Amino acid sequence: AVHFYGNAGVCVFKYLVTQSDPQKEFSLSILIINFLCFLVITTNYILIHKRSKGSSSNNNAKRDAQARKLQAKIAFIIFTDFLAWAPFTIVCFMHFGEIIDATEWYPFFSVIILPLNSMINPILYNS
Repeated sequence: AVHFYGNAGVCVFKYLVTQSDPQKEFSLSILIINFLCFLVITTNYILIHKRSKGSSSNNNAKRDAQARKLQAKIAFIIFTDFLAWAPFTIVCFMHFGEIIDATEWYPFFSVIILPLNSMINPILYNS
């Protein structure tokens, strides 16, 4: 048995792999793809921020206030995504490198942290 969904009581994808796990290549590639997607999204949000900042240079106070509000929202979205995914990814790689044993942390990340981030995003986008 491969135990692809882990040995914890949480039935989610197994991110915490060790060097002896048969699915380590797949799990690590998913983590790397997630990280690359985060970088692409962050880069695009930064470009949106710069473009909206540059377009508000005509001294229209109402438009400037809207641009600042949009910029703050974008910064907060990036920040909350980073707060959820960066620690999780670091813990996964530290677990893989056998620096720490994070097996007991997996339900906490999988049931609380990552879904909380997914739950917050629609609120942030609609506020």
